[in-house]
Amino acid sequence: MTIDLILGDCLKFIKTLPDDSVKAIVTDPPYDFSQEERNIFQAEFRRICKTGAIIVFCPPENLWQEKCDQNCFWIKPISTKNTSKSYSRFVEQIQIWNGETWNADGHWSQYTNVFTDLVDGKWHPYQKPLSLMQRLIRNHTKPGDYILDPFAGSGTTCISAQTLGRNSRGCENEYITFENMKYRIDKEGLKYSEITL
Repeated sequence: MTIDLILGDCLKFIKTLPDDSVKAIVTDPPYDFSQEERNIFQAEFRRICKTGAIIVFCPPENLWQEKCDQNCFWIKPISTKNTSKSYSRFVEQIQIWNGETWNADGHWSQYTNVFTDLVDGKWHPYQKPLSLMQRLIRNHTKPGDYILDPFAGSGTTCISAQTLGRNSRGCENEYITFENMKYRIDKEGLKYSEITL
């Protein structure tokens, strides 16, 4: 299995990919995108992932798109950060557009739409739990499939994909974050290739 790490503009990279060339997109994009930016990305996601699942984390008050096939929720540990002007959010929404694959051979507890997984380590301020990403990838893809994370951050999606026998590509446009992601993947003992746009 391969991990390809791309340093640079993810939209520029996505536009180079052929139609229906990835089997799932699992990502946590910046929450401050305008609706126009989200629409541009969603159109490209649907182009490159026509038969696969698209899984996007977003805040409940600022959905990635109005309509999707499934809504799930990650209940985060309660935090006191970001409370200077508003309440702290401890729920993130996960919008899912179903693909052709649905692996329903696990225990029923793996298929609830509310998750309480905890983050391991401190690799990125917006890091997602490895166990949650593994569950989403396992449920929506097959071994050998290609997974894309356009906003790879700490590399959790790529690590999860690799441990489950899937290939992955992760894009990151911030150099320091990209270097930290490489360091984390190295510490996991995983191999990767590096591409700079």
